[in-house]
Amino acid sequence: MAVIVADCGGTNLAVARLERACAAVEPTVTPTPERVGDIPGAIADIAQALGGGAAVGVAIAGLVADGALLWMPHRHGGVDLAGPLSAALRAPVTVENDANCAALAEATAGAGRGHRMVLMVTVGTGIGGGLVIDGRIERGRGFLGEIGHTTLDPDGPMCSCGKHGCWEAFASGSALDGASAWIVRTDPGGILAREVGEEEPSGSHLVTAALAGDPAARQVFDEIAMHFGRGLANMVAVFDPDVIVVGGGVGSIGEPFLRPARLEMAATVSGAGHRRPTPVVSAAFGRRAGLVGAAMLAGAPA
Repeated sequence: MAVIVADCGGTNLAVARLERACAAVEPTVTPTPERVGDIPGAIADIAQALGGGAAVGVAIAGLVADGALLWMPHRHGGVDLAGPLSAALRAPVTVENDANCAALAEATAGAGRGHRMVLMVTVGTGIGGGLVIDGRIERGRGFLGEIGHTTLDPDGPMCSCGKHGCWEAFASGSALDGASAWIVRTDPGGILAREVGEEEPSGSHLVTAALAGDPAARQVFDEIAMHFGRGLANMVAVFDPDVIVVGGGVGSIGEPFLRPARLEMAATVSGAGHRRPTPVVSAAFGRRAGLVGAAMLAGAPA
């Protein structure tokens, strides 16, 4: 049974047609529409071009209930997704938070397989979280997992959600983008500035320069990774999971980002001397985790 799956984040919208949930696929990727009201149409257009499917699974960054996006922190609005998509594609539609989808994928068939409690942390434009216990998504009263909007410093930088000092304002793709622009402004003759050239400075430029040995870029990169580790320590204190799986675009950097984050987590977690170490691992499905989980929820076999 072929299904249509979509993963809609703060920057990109990825859509694919899958026969099996875990099948390797290159999705069609386009920028996420600026207006949330345009998201259903954007998904439907790509889905129809791909040939449609027997069911549709949508993973989206934000608060989700009853097939609707209630609030997307990077677009500040909501929209019914299931209704318009079901009408356009003539198929049942399942809508779920993107981190929950990724958590389900990794817990059942990925890096968290075999663990009872899996905390998924997705690091892209922002930071999202999903918790799977005994193979089932734990939603709390409906919105569990908005971990990127826990506060590290109330006097910290402005977050996309409108508050100050959120974890994702310190340790996400948006934080890398902002740091890249700052370094280019303050060191216009540096390695990073030469890497950027005439382009708009981005987090990917900063990562490339840091891994190539640019001292300024590496220092800022490590600071962002350390902020990520401090947030992980908070997650361990709250959830005490069996494993933390890190995915998303920034998460796909892998060990250069996770190594300093693990060290900071171990140094700052409460009761460190009495806890069993919490493994922090990269997502097995990488950036595809949200699509895989959406396919599972849509009924595709693994």
